[in-house]
Amino acid sequence: MKQTLILEGNLANLFVPDVLSFFNAIRKTGRSDFFQGHWEVNIYWKNGEIVFATSNREEDSLGKFLLRNGKITKEQYEESQKYLKPGTKHGKVLIKLGFITPKDLWWGVKEQVLEIIYQLFSWKEGKFLFFETKEEDFHQRIFLDLNTTNIIMEGVRRLDEWKLIKEKIPGPEVVFQKVPQEEEYINNLNLNDLERKALSLVDGKRNIFDIIQELNLSEFETHKILYSLHIAQLIAPISKPIEIKYDEEDKPNLLKVALRYNNLFQRIFNDLTKSVGETEAQITMNNILKQNPLSSELFQDTSFGKNGRFDENTLIANVSELPYGERLQVLDETLNTILSYLLFEVSQHLDNDSKTKLYSYISEEKRIWNDKF
Repeated sequence: MKQTLILEGNLANLFVPDVLSFFNAIRKTGRSDFFQGHWEVNIYWKNGEIVFATSNREEDSLGKFLLRNGKITKEQYEESQKYLKPGTKHGKVLIKLGFITPKDLWWGVKEQVLEIIYQLFSWKEGKFLFFETKEEDFHQRIFLDLNTTNIIMEGVRRLDEWKLIKEKIPGPEVVFQKVPQEEEYINNLNLNDLERKALSLVDGKRNIFDIIQELNLSEFETHKILYSLHIAQLIAPISKPIEIKYDEEDKPNLLKVALRYNNLFQRIFNDLTKSVGETEAQITMNNILKQNPLSSELFQDTSFGKNGRFDENTLIANVSELPYGERLQVLDETLNTILSYLLFEVSQHLDNDSKTKLYSYISEEKRIWNDKF
């Protein structure tokens, strides 16, 4: 079995919904492994969609799950244990003994997988790895038809961590706008009534405080709903509470941000070119733009050129129609998101030494930038 490690990280610095959302966005086939002490969870992906998950804890086994949910009795569970041998599927044994039906088994497998995944959402520490592999190399034979965005949204609904949610959706003055999506995409999401109402209130003008008042919910519940919609790429923040000075020229600051990211993109391009060649490097980087729905307007009439850079003046022109107080933030946040996508994609083409040097370079450049500005 050939598998390639393309990403690893620490959950002390990352939020599980963000990690899963990122894996969903890059549309890879492979396996993500999550570790917390002796606890290990494996999630299997096919073209960016979750198709299965396993856990090494006994309480997460199918038999224990069916027992907890009243599908089998304690006596039936203990009886079935007598027939288990290495390589034997517990569900198959339960069906042979007449304790459950095939329909019960299918329900149990799906709900067991979802429960395993939802448990991850409470993890505040641990590490994760993502291996790209072929579908035929997966160990299990069952592949579930799941909507990953719905799974992530439901996981967020179950969260009861105010601190974590508030880190993602800060201050009450933040304003959200809708992200254009196909009607079919929205219809496939299992939005509840409150989420639909919150989405209808997002208009690029109301801030979070206004939406809290309209929904008549607590601050925490409203933040959780907005974060869920944000994870589903239905809304995006467009402003921070700042003092707007309409007579001040902001082009120099916009140009500084664009140049800063251009330098980072060129370094990534150069490293990628050494590995896959100039033409493939340019194609790869421009494909990343297509994966980010927020980049389409920003990169209108421009793209990554042969040197891995874009035209700064075109980007500045594309954000010029935004209100003064929003331009810099939109430019910086969108370019930073694209940078994250690029690093993830490029990392699988580089050897460990090149990858380490690239990450160190970008981290140092961002540190210098933060110190200056």
